[in-house]
Amino acid sequence: MSYVVYSIKGGVGKTTLSVQISQMLEFTYVTNDSHSSAHNLMPEEKGFLVSSEEYEEIPFDENVVYDFGGFKDKRINEVIKQVNKVIIPTLTSIVDVQATLATLKDVMEINKNIIIVVNRTKNNNKATELKEYLEEELKKLYGKVEIPIIFVRESSILEDSLFDCEYVENKAGNNRFKRHIYRNAIEDMINLKKVLKA
Repeated sequence: MSYVVYSIKGGVGKTTLSVQISQMLEFTYVTNDSHSSAHNLMPEEKGFLVSSEEYEEIPFDENVVYDFGGFKDKRINEVIKQVNKVIIPTLTSIVDVQATLATLKDVMEINKNIIIVVNRTKNNNKATELKEYLEEELKKLYGKVEIPIIFVRESSILEDSLFDCEYVENKAGNNRFKRHIYRNAIEDMINLKKVLKA
């Protein structure tokens, strides 16, 4: 299996999610964003940059998480067509939601296996309202298409994990105190894993 994490908008947590998913599944991490340094921080031979200067097309492979930057890149469509699922992260602001719907429109034309991740949620009520709003919009736009919408709560642990590119559950190890501190992040990643594998 392979996955794409993509949004036309920057700053929605694509790289943090991509790194966590790739480390959780022990997949290779590939990005087209030359401004990102995550590929350099990944374990040896597990992180790659496919910049437009070096690659005319982005090679597709199994067991890869593709982190596609918040900019237009014609090369990504071939990969999006072939992956098992496309993860579209969003935040709870209206600007992010509008960008999510625009991203969704682009992706739906080539791959309908989509998961929306409401990222960095702080307020359960606001996140639930957003989920209901998105579900209504999706129904209006696409009818009965099933698009899971899941939450990943705000967590400094997830943000910090970019420094060593380590999966949060591995980072906690068997230390009961760390597992308690990391519990929300671990729980959210396990939930995401179930949706990815479904």
